[in-house]
Parts: sequence; structure tokens; C-alpha cells
Amino acid sequence: MPRLFFSLIFVFAASIVSAAEVTDLYQAQSSVASQSEEDRQRLAPELLKQVVIKVVGDRRAVEQADISALVTDAERYIDQFYYQQIPSSDGDSAEQQLALTLEFNAEGINNALQRIGLPVWDKIRSETLFWVAIEYAGKQQLIGEGDEDSLLFYIEKAAKKRGIPLLLPLMDLEDQTQLTFNDVATGNNIAVKQASERYGSSVIVSARLRGNEESVEISWQALLGEEVERWSSQGNVKTAIQSGVDEFADRLGRRLNISFSASGNTEMEIHVTGIEDYNGYSRLMDYLGSLQVVSDIKVGSLGGEKLDLVLLIQAEPEKFRQLLAMGRVIVPDATDDSSSQYRLLP
Repeated sequence: MPRLFFSLIFVFAASIVSAAEVTDLYQAQSSVASQSEEDRQRLAPELLKQVVIKVVGDRRAVEQADISALVTDAERYIDQFYYQQIPSSDGDSAEQQLALTLEFNAEGINNALQRIGLPVWDKIRSETLFWVAIEYAGKQQLIGEGDEDSLLFYIEKAAKKRGIPLLLPLMDLEDQTQLTFNDVATGNNIAVKQASERYGSSVIVSARLRGNEESVEISWQALLGEEVERWSSQGNVKTAIQSGVDEFADRLGRRLNISFSASGNTEMEIHVTGIEDYNGYSRLMDYLGSLQVVSDIKVGSLGGEKLDLVLLIQAEPEKFRQLLAMGRVIVPDATDDSSSQYRLLP
């Protein structure tokens, strides 16, 4: 994009209906000069720190903790490593560069973080829907899945680095009918929410980018339930996008990361309605069993489409309830004032 002046609006929606397991949560990747052991040893501490930030979800918490012993001993936690050719850092798929990927031991990292006193953001995370509106060269366009654009490359890379499952809109006829460029540009949040319903989105972040490829400033706004948060990022396009996504991940991570209980397991009783068949029961049990802080599930009784469970969790119950709400497999039962009553979503 030679000397390109444009206005760019991103709208992120972290889906509370769709949740995905971040399978590469304990992996980090970096370009490397060679496949030598020396280069691998040199990069290991840096890549481990990237993993720690991704797992904790909050850079500020990591910076305030003493992780020096952990990163210095990075090689001890490596399960495997491999090399591959990846697109160059500018998103040009025609140019390739050598990259090293290190995969660290999840249990070892979690245990180390627990000893340090750092929280962990669960590997089951809400998918994030990105609406992207660009304006340049007299054109206005919403871009999405399948579009060839370096901006999408930077967004995908930034989200992957922070462990955010990414979902791009189809931008088919339904999307184009429901949402226009002006809706996003003018902050028509009602229209954005309506267009996002088909993707199961509820947490929405919008950002407006002004400048050119070399120097931009982005103003961000996040709608998190009833709360609104704002921040900005500056730099070239690549740097500003990464910085903005980093801040978004920090804010979301602080809400959802959980400190392992120092006193061990805590019993938490929940009652789930809407269990109509075995598929519903299986879906619920698979979801609860996938959560890192759940160490055991005891089934009480099942009857009348209601299941009684006792969970053994390594977390504060209130934080754990926030995690359950974001997963959107079960939701608090609005017809009951008890914090233990939930309903299985279809």
C-alpha cells in the first residue's frame, strides 16, 4: 500500500455462544537464522515468555511477577520443536522465511505459574469475530473471510499470538444487507450487534484507524456487557494493530483468567436444566471436563431434564462462574435467584 491514506474501522466481537479450544496455547513461533542448537537455545527464553503471556492473558500481571527463573530454565519445559517456512512478516506469501516453533509442556508451565502466583486463562476461549471496514483511494469496503488483504494477515497474526480464536464474517448477501460501512464508521452499535447475531457475538470492540501505512493512530472502544472501555494505539499499520489487539487481550484476559486456589480443590454444586437427551448430557460433560480448573466431576442425579453435579475446582467460585458464562454452553437460569442454577443452551 504505497503512501496509502485510509480510515480503517475494526469491530471485534468475542462470541459468547461459540467457544473453541486454543490448541497451540503452549506454542510460540519466531523467525530464525538457522536450525542450529545455538539459535534455538537463544530464542527459547523469549518464546517461553510469549507463551506465559498467552496463557496468563495479561501482560501487566506477567511484568509485575518474577518469572526470571522460569524463562532462564526454558529448555527444561520444551516438549518438542520443529522448523518450517512461513510467509514473510509483511504478509507477502510469495516471500518465505525460516521459522522455529517451540511447544512447551502445559502441565509444567501451569505448575510453575501456580508457584509464582500467576493466574491462567483457560484454553477454552470465546471465538472472536472481526468486522473490518477500510476506506482508501475513494473506496469504502467491509472485508472478511476470503479477502486477500495484508490487514487481515496482521489481524490474524496478532490474534494468534495472544491465543484469541479468530472468526471472520462471511460478508455474504446477508451480512451486506444487515450492515453497511457507515453503520460501523458512525458507531451504529445496534446494527453491528444485529449483524453479529448469526455468529453468536455479544462483546463488541470497534476501532478507527487514521493515517497512512507508516504512521497511524487507532482509537478503540470495547463494549463488554454493560461496560465500555476505550484505549488507543499508534505506529505503523502492523505495530498499531498488534498493540491494539494486545490491549484487548489484556483486558479480556484480566476478566477471565483464574488463579489456582492455594488451598486445593473447592467443591461447587451446580444444577443444570435442559438435558433432553444423551447428546445434551455428553456435550455438557465434555465441556466441563475440558476446563483446566475442573479436576473432577461427580454426578448426583438426573431426572426431569435436570442434572445435579458437584465440581471439584481449583479456583475461586465467583471467577469460575464468569468462565462458565463466557463458554455459553450453559447459562445462569434467569428464573432462579440461586447462583447454582444453570440451563443448557441448545
